[in-house]
Amino acid sequence: MSRSRTAYGLVATAAVSGLLIAVPAVTSSAAPAAPAAAAATNCPTAFPTASAVDGVKGTGYTVEKGTTADPFTATVLGRITDGIAPGIDMIMADLDSPALERAGGVWAGMSGSPVYTSDGKLIGSVSYGLASPSSIAGITPAADMLALRNDPSNARRAGSTEANRKVAVPSASLNRLVRTGSVTKAQAAKGFKLLDAPVTAVGVAKKNTSKFLKDIAEDSGLAVRTAAAGKSTAQSSPSEIFAGSNYAAAFSYGDVALYALGTTTYVCDDTAVAFGHPFYSNGPADYSVHPAEAVYVQPDPTFGPFKVGNAGGPVGTVTWDGTVGLRSTLGQLPQHQFPVTSSLVNDQGKTVTGKTVGVYQPYAADIAALHTQSAVVKALGAQSAGSAAVKITVTGTRANGKKFTITHQDHFADTYDVSYVVGDSLYSLLYPLASQPFEDVNITGVKITGTVSTTIRQYRVSKVETKENGKWVALKNEATVAAGAAIPLRATLKGYRSTDSVTVPLTVSVPDEAPSGSTGTLTVEDGLSASYETDYQEPQSLNDLIKQLKDAPSADQLVSKASIDTEGGPLVSWRTADVDAAVASYYQQIAVTVE
Repeated sequence: MSRSRTAYGLVATAAVSGLLIAVPAVTSSAAPAAPAAAAATNCPTAFPTASAVDGVKGTGYTVEKGTTADPFTATVLGRITDGIAPGIDMIMADLDSPALERAGGVWAGMSGSPVYTSDGKLIGSVSYGLASPSSIAGITPAADMLALRNDPSNARRAGSTEANRKVAVPSASLNRLVRTGSVTKAQAAKGFKLLDAPVTAVGVAKKNTSKFLKDIAEDSGLAVRTAAAGKSTAQSSPSEIFAGSNYAAAFSYGDVALYALGTTTYVCDDTAVAFGHPFYSNGPADYSVHPAEAVYVQPDPTFGPFKVGNAGGPVGTVTWDGTVGLRSTLGQLPQHQFPVTSSLVNDQGKTVTGKTVGVYQPYAADIAALHTQSAVVKALGAQSAGSAAVKITVTGTRANGKKFTITHQDHFADTYDVSYVVGDSLYSLLYPLASQPFEDVNITGVKITGTVSTTIRQYRVSKVETKENGKWVALKNEATVAAGAAIPLRATLKGYRSTDSVTVPLTVSVPDEAPSGSTGTLTVEDGLSASYETDYQEPQSLNDLIKQLKDAPSADQLVSKASIDTEGGPLVSWRTADVDAAVASYYQQIAVTVE
């Protein structure tokens, strides 16, 4: 299973059939608005890797603040043969500039910063740093990065991101690093590590987001950090991506943005290459590309300095994520992006709308849940207790192009954070689709509509009764029933901190095929709990899964279930009762014997 701006937000550029609208054509020249980039080179010529020997001087470009790429000096210290991967050397260099001195060394966010010889040849990109923050950098060779333009297989995709994250320093090179005065021998012995490109999450709720962000952190091994949200109103242009510029690769943009910030190494025609190392190492990729404005570089002597920046609107698509960097096509949006929209009415009768564009399909559930959670908070004006009545509509296409729609209406309530339970419901609906093994599925849209309130509207079950000799009595711990017979049931529910009361019928029949003498259980529970039954039948096809998702019990239901054990497996019959509010967690089970 991607984000003068003064806020951590993204704005969607209008698009038709995946093509950007009203943006200048991309050329191979540097952007005129960034004078420093004129010293960098688009469509560069590679400096031979074998010529990158101790003492070679170079000039690099990267952005410390704003959008202008500033120069730094680079002195080559030698190479580590096969340092990045078999057949791909790492070029070691000592960097210097006022910005590097302020930061305390090479920072996360410099990944992809191009370094040139005095005659304009590209040595490579700054993409690795020593395990201890310092001015010593590892450079990915230009020849390998230039190979990304036409044939990514030439750049050798790593089998996993771990293959590229750490590079040991040969003993013969340790003394050369120490002689720079930037590191001790012990520090140099720790080796180089990939300059992290942590995922920044903006526009997300202040709390209870870890479940929806954990997939990203676990898949990448990268930190996921949250930032204050704001929304830019300016469109972005592909011309804002140039050699040495900020470069963001995003999984989503709009109200909720998930992106990693690095640097562009070069642009040639409509192709941009960045980072100089893998992001997820997915090989073929489909993330969105965004320019960005750097706010500042945060010094951090413990974990290393890092750049903080605001991503702009989408200007292209990352099409390859591999060993030596990201390749992207400018001027065209990702093929499988999908809108997540919300329209919620609050206690004051105000309709609050929002939109996030999801880009990376494997994280569709996480993106939609984060947007929904944020949308509820925005509508309520607080991340608080409350209730909601919503309709969720998910649309998608199957491998054969056939469209499908799943609609789910529900009521929710929570005494701590109602935004989480609404978001989690949507996550539970989408995650099985994103992770199923049957066929390729693309989510094409997610829509959330309804009402939200800071008032808690919720019922709890006060008693469950069955009928004996014409009278309703409390349900006992066991019952003897006949195959095919009905078990009369009803439940009485009380309102949360109110005098409201409602009685719902739950009569359920014993399966006709139940053998005499067989045993089983009769269970009464809330609908949300019933959707996670231990005797859940694993779907055997996408058709099965879609049907299960459409038929899934809701948080505003009570469910009664008779389950009889047989040699061929359990025989099960269900009864659901709808309630006009959320139902608190409830569970009661008794033993059943068939006469």
